[in-house]
Amino acid sequence: MRLAVCLSLVPDPATIDVDPLTGEIDADRTLYIMDPADAAALELALRLRGEGDTVIALTVGPAAAEPVLREALAAGADGALRLWDESRSATKPAVTSLLLATALRNEGLPDLVFCGWRSLARGSGKIPALLGEYLDWPVVTDIARLEIQAARVHFHRRLARGDRSEGEVTMPAVLAIAADGVRLRYASLPQLMQACRTAIPMRDLPDLGLSPLDLSFPASTVHAVTPPRPRPRTIFIPDSSLSPHERIGQILSAGAAPKSNTVLEGSPDEVADAIIAFLQARGFLEQPA
Repeated sequence: MRLAVCLSLVPDPATIDVDPLTGEIDADRTLYIMDPADAAALELALRLRGEGDTVIALTVGPAAAEPVLREALAAGADGALRLWDESRSATKPAVTSLLLATALRNEGLPDLVFCGWRSLARGSGKIPALLGEYLDWPVVTDIARLEIQAARVHFHRRLARGDRSEGEVTMPAVLAIAADGVRLRYASLPQLMQACRTAIPMRDLPDLGLSPLDLSFPASTVHAVTPPRPRPRTIFIPDSSLSPHERIGQILSAGAAPKSNTVLEGSPDEVADAIIAFLQARGFLEQPA
């Protein structure tokens, strides 16, 4: 069985420093790491690898992206491949997915493709869906746990509000991993040294049989992902006609009116009549004819 894992190099959130005067990110202080979601996908692929199986790591990026592949080799991946168009400075999800899908066809289609779900860089989750479209394979997202039985993958998906669902998919397929509790295994020093000495093969557009025209997509398919605008919030302003003491009380309570309550006393019939009259006065019950 052949397993392919798509990896990406993203900025480490702990090292992002914003200049308070210009509001720009200090690029000199920013470090880059393997995307945590991709690292979880790689770890699951390594756990599922059996005797005779192979795990191949792929990434799209310039030479500066090679550390993510060397980290995968040190962790136990059997091979690595970098894809890039030297005429570009960056790619969009549609371009990245096309390069990955074309490389997978040229190098020999795997049985399963593992991707991280919602990376730190964009968080759009487009790569697995586009890969499935280009390869004409089924796509399963938000996978928290999976098992392989013969030619079928039994998975547990993470849904909204903490719900879970189970299902099966027949190989080949694209799997988007969202296992937050899975961490990539530590590599030993000899493995790290060997990975640093390993030459990473690179495939450009001619090697993949593509031209720049093949990577020209309509603007509607490569638009930037922007977060939604925050909803405006109403700010409480105290009543200026009140005394300072009363205004301070309003500020401390955020304008919430104090709750009032009434304790009913009497016989059961008297208490019941008082409750019915209260509900009728507020429109919960109809007034008697």
